[in-house]
Amino acid sequence: MKLMKRLSLLLVPLLSAGSLFFSVWHLLKIEEEYKKGEDTYRKMEETFIKEPATDTKGAQNEEPETYLGIDFERLKEINPDIIGWIEIPGAGISYPLVQGDDNSYYLTHMSSGEYGIHGSIFMDYHNTPDFSDSNTIVYGHNMKDGTMFAGLSSYQDPGVYGRYPYFYVYLPNIVLEYQIFSCYSGQIGSVGYTYLFPQTGSYQEFLNTIQSYAGYETGIRADTTDRIVTLSTCVNTDHNHRYLIHGKEIRKMKEENHD
Repeated sequence: MKLMKRLSLLLVPLLSAGSLFFSVWHLLKIEEEYKKGEDTYRKMEETFIKEPATDTKGAQNEEPETYLGIDFERLKEINPDIIGWIEIPGAGISYPLVQGDDNSYYLTHMSSGEYGIHGSIFMDYHNTPDFSDSNTIVYGHNMKDGTMFAGLSSYQDPGVYGRYPYFYVYLPNIVLEYQIFSCYSGQIGSVGYTYLFPQTGSYQEFLNTIQSYAGYETGIRADTTDRIVTLSTCVNTDHNHRYLIHGKEIRKMKEENHD
């Protein structure tokens, strides 16, 4: 009995040490994954964004900014699923945009094709890659290190919207400019994720609904002649909700006009 008691006393610190070792190892692995993702996307930005051209965009009432020059030919050599690039100046977001065969793969795979917890910024697989649908849905993780779509939450502040009401989608030879008209937290599977509008009037009803959900008044309205993009990310404080931003296309520019 004394031997068993001594063994029990010895096992307690050993188990505690083992648990501590596993916790430290797990944290180091997570930190390694975060660094891997940050390094991958930083390298892609440095490698595939060419010399930009100057024009007026981004923050209102500020100095002219620049349109990005994206080397799509080389990007597609890395991953043929890359269909574009998305830039959201008010959220500090600038990433490749991919589309897979489902909405699961790029939750855990980066735009480079490698596995990574950052995943990718990706278009819903139901949408057409030229952004010609009435509602094109784009997803991204809300990462704790502030990367990917984490910056979308900055649009909870009307002041940020007031300065940066636009975001940009770059396709080969085309730049699409979108004006944000509604930002809010919505439940998973809410009406904001509708991508088909088969009935007459259903698209206008959809637009009315998502505009009524807005967390604050933007003064911008969308109607049935508009094509919109819905940006979606997690709400870290509530796993049943997503933060959504809707923008309507206001301008389509040929990339060569900005060389």
